[in-house]
Amino acid sequence: MSWSSVIGQERVKRLLKGALLSGRIPNAWLFTGPEGVGKDAVAIEIAKFLRCENRGEEAEACGECHGCRTASELQNSNVQFVFALPSAKGEDRRTDSPMLKLSDNEIALIREEVEKKGNDPYYNISIPRAQQIKISSVRQIKRDAALSSTEPGMRIIIISEAHQMRAEAANAFLKTLEEPSPKTLLILTTSQREGLLPTIISRCQEVRFDQLSEIEIAEALQVRNNVDRTTAQLTAKLANGSYSRAVELIDGALHQLRFDIVAFLRGALKRSPVAAHKEIEQLTAKADRIHLERLLGLLALWLRDAYVLRLTNNESLVVNQDQLDDIRSFNGKFADAPIESMIHSVERSINAINRNVQPPLVLTVLTMQLADACYLQEKRGASSLVVP
Repeated sequence: MSWSSVIGQERVKRLLKGALLSGRIPNAWLFTGPEGVGKDAVAIEIAKFLRCENRGEEAEACGECHGCRTASELQNSNVQFVFALPSAKGEDRRTDSPMLKLSDNEIALIREEVEKKGNDPYYNISIPRAQQIKISSVRQIKRDAALSSTEPGMRIIIISEAHQMRAEAANAFLKTLEEPSPKTLLILTTSQREGLLPTIISRCQEVRFDQLSEIEIAEALQVRNNVDRTTAQLTAKLANGSYSRAVELIDGALHQLRFDIVAFLRGALKRSPVAAHKEIEQLTAKADRIHLERLLGLLALWLRDAYVLRLTNNESLVVNQDQLDDIRSFNGKFADAPIESMIHSVERSINAINRNVQPPLVLTVLTMQLADACYLQEKRGASSLVVP
């Protein structure tokens, strides 16, 4: 891992590298921004640089020394990575260490998750029942910050998704911020800034991270995950600026989403209430709102491809390259269909899902709108239907 391995965030990297090179490092940084855009990755890169024994120019760590390797792997005694942990039965939140009374299986899982994070700083740690950053973890931070380091250099404490501190833990952490140690750097990351106490925010130097562009996500998927160009572009469009979300889609959801949109469109264009109802039932039974939003986003993208191909006849502009035959067939059979209007209908449906309108109602209305739009050509004598 190096700065060049951090996806996008060029503005943020310039800002932070400048601070590191000048030595103007605050007591606490607060990295805010969407989930999966590299906040933890940048925090780990800073820790790696500060623990590096052979620092180079441009705030680059050598990547080879003991300090670099152990910091990158989250195994350095002077780099602490704090995250939500499950509570244990009989645990004394005030005196027990964070993992003292967890089961052997839970401790083994936590170590596995930390190892995965060390191998890939974009990995989202996932532990059952881990819903909050425990007050015992915060008290451990305070103890560690007060101790003299066994090694020269700075101690770095990274608190991932800091909004997961509940009121008691947040108030306890505030005391650490109010009494900073000159040899300790605190880095808080959060995708929910509003979940932090205003007093915590005010005592940190905030750095806002940007959403990643579709190009940045698609390139990262191709280079880091060995994903083909078409799949990478499709996934990037569905990821809402989050590389981590894109990886989750690649790991299994994207293929099913693409299958589902074809089935949904087929059901809508059959003009069969029974077929349409069956597809809607299947979708709403197995999909949550996020899944439905992504599905409708893919449908809008598919229709956008049909529209672009109709206007330009330039196949290189089509994102769904592997579905070109279906798109050509759609354009041939529904040459007069108002695709722009159909896309707007899909977008309105996405907004309705976001407003918590019942998904079966949203999809039923959308089915009727898509069918009505496509079958306008019946007035011109169309008598057959081929569904992509």
